[in-house]
Amino acid sequence: MSQLRHPVSTCATCAVQWKMWLFKVFGVIYMVAVCASEDNDATTYSYSDSKSTAPPPFVPPVPVLEQTPSSSDFFSSEKVVLECKATSSSELIFTWKKNGSPLGSGPDLSQYPDKSVLTITSASPQDSGNYTCVVEGKKKPSQTKESGPVNIQVNEIPVPTITETPKWAHVFPTESVKFKCGIGPDSHNWIYTWYRDGTQVNADGTVSFNTNGAGLSISSASAGHTGKYNCSGKIQNRAVTSQTSSEVSLTVYAEKPTLTLTRDPDYDVMFAGEAVNFSCAISVQSEWTYLWYKDGSEVTGSSDKLVVQIRGTADGGSYTCNATRGQNPTFITDSSVPKQLKVQENKPKPSMTQQPDAKKLYVGENVSFECKVENSDGWSYDWYKDGASILTNSNSLKMERLDLSKEGVYKCKAKRDKTGFNTEFSDQRTLQISEIPVPTLKLVTKWPDVFPTENVNMRCEMQTDSADWTYAFYRDGTKVQDYNSATDTRSLSITSASASDRGNYSCSGKLKIRDVYSITSSPLKLNVYAQKPTLTLTRDPEYDVMFAGEAVTFSCAISVPSEWKYLWYKDNSQVTGSSDKLTVQINGTADEGSYTCKATRGQNPAFITDSSGAKQLKVQAEKPTLTLTRDPNYDVMFAGESVNFSCAISVHSEWKYLWYKDGSQVTGSSDKLTVQINGTADGGSYTCKATRGQNPAFITDLSAAKQLKVQGKFLLILLQNIYLLSSRFVPAFISESFS
Repeated sequence: MSQLRHPVSTCATCAVQWKMWLFKVFGVIYMVAVCASEDNDATTYSYSDSKSTAPPPFVPPVPVLEQTPSSSDFFSSEKVVLECKATSSSELIFTWKKNGSPLGSGPDLSQYPDKSVLTITSASPQDSGNYTCVVEGKKKPSQTKESGPVNIQVNEIPVPTITETPKWAHVFPTESVKFKCGIGPDSHNWIYTWYRDGTQVNADGTVSFNTNGAGLSISSASAGHTGKYNCSGKIQNRAVTSQTSSEVSLTVYAEKPTLTLTRDPDYDVMFAGEAVNFSCAISVQSEWTYLWYKDGSEVTGSSDKLVVQIRGTADGGSYTCNATRGQNPTFITDSSVPKQLKVQENKPKPSMTQQPDAKKLYVGENVSFECKVENSDGWSYDWYKDGASILTNSNSLKMERLDLSKEGVYKCKAKRDKTGFNTEFSDQRTLQISEIPVPTLKLVTKWPDVFPTENVNMRCEMQTDSADWTYAFYRDGTKVQDYNSATDTRSLSITSASASDRGNYSCSGKLKIRDVYSITSSPLKLNVYAQKPTLTLTRDPEYDVMFAGEAVTFSCAISVPSEWKYLWYKDNSQVTGSSDKLTVQINGTADEGSYTCKATRGQNPAFITDSSGAKQLKVQAEKPTLTLTRDPNYDVMFAGESVNFSCAISVHSEWKYLWYKDGSQVTGSSDKLTVQINGTADGGSYTCKATRGQNPAFITDLSAAKQLKVQGKFLLILLQNIYLLSSRFVPAFISESFS
């Protein structure tokens, strides 16, 4: 970029210069004329001692000292010309003084041959001072005349200063920038040139300068304007150029600054009565003014903070901020990323959960409550038991190894420490705590004494809520069945018992849904015999032979009493019967056979003993025959005699006999019947039957009849008299029988 040059000469200044030039020319002509006249005077007049009149003494003219340029202040390296002007017809001698002393020589000092002109070719501060010139006649040096002083002040060339810079060294695209350069109090006499990173800055579409170049303006900054700026000055119409100023750095970012909008507290949801603080942070610090917007409409605020006192849902919305600085034009950043403020109209009510979520807990368990306000954050929580505060600033309440004192009604409430906002109370939960129940182990199969291959079922149950538990079983302290929440473990089944299953059994419970364990139950002793029980089969009556119409009862006795069910077999085929007795009502020889029994108990499968020993049942198709005999077997018997009937049966057994006379039953039950004949009434037709058993009793057919014939009473009296006459000769038993 080339420096702008401004014209410093006008027509008026040109005229003045011409006049000064003509003045100098005429001045020279005048001085020549004066000198010539003085020389003529010298040749014309002479001094003598006569009384003739003498010429007056030579008086040099008073010199006038002129300075070019006319300024009183000069800068190092400038050229200064002092001209001593004096008009005289005589030849003059010029000398120079500085500060009243003769002027010495120096490399920067030069004079005309007549020394009327003094030139300081390259001034320096040492050349400063009051200059005068002295004139005297060359031929008549008796007198001198000194000019008035001209003060020459030579200063070092001042260094320009950038007197005006942007308020901020870091600017952004489209932002305006202004610099101003100045040199001392006479800054206006200078014209200025600007440099960026050592290269002259020229005006273009965005860069402009004021009249003398002191002011540099960038109307719309871009990254290309970044650099180190300095300036230099040059006095108008003088060959004085300053050094460059100190550098001022300007950084133009490639992009506008970013804004970070934060919210404190940054809760997801807020409520009426709370306050929220928005903070707009910019990536480059400066003297920013902030603009605030809600849902695109500007709201009051100019600092980097915006406080919103929430009164209702109307305060909810999308909040953004912009930053601005400078004027004419004002620079504005892009909007920040919005922050949403969600306001809920109703006061929240926290939810309270319990883990484990059970209505009833047990002594020794752990429990925790959690309090939570849905869809929002930033809460701390207070806990209450039976209305009294028990814990603060925690969203959970944990209690370990519960005891009965922890029973009660629990609830919670939430608060926000940053805003002091409180919620309503949560719904309350009642904590019920019980002692862990003790399980009871019982036999389902009802008998503690079992036999090889037999099934055994035990059942473990709690006093209450038994189905909520799973169970483990132990034999002599060793676990034989573990907990299993997926199945019903209340029962322990031994499908085929053996001697190794013998022992003391116990059980313990565990809650299916959590790790709560009971103590073990009282022991239950299980005895497993080494062998199956033995059966003893008996028969009643145990007759060798039985007959149709009779009944026989078999009894199956087991060596170990229990709730047995019995199975009956005839010739290895099962017959109807389930008790330990089997009564067979004999209908014929089909009932004859080998009878056995077994005992069984339990189900799925039932336990069955080995068979008992067999009992034989022999059945005779025909009834037994009876043979009736009489002793004595006289044709005729008489009163006072006795007769013995004997009823013999073809099958020996425990018979009871029935006796009949003329079809009517007479007293007697053995196989013998003795009839003491008292008269003819004892005579008749005698028969017998045999019977055994009862309900009903078995009765044989009647035997063949035996007749007993008895004589009348006359014959009896005759016999008595004979007895009296010969009693001494009659055996005693005979006389006794007749007495």
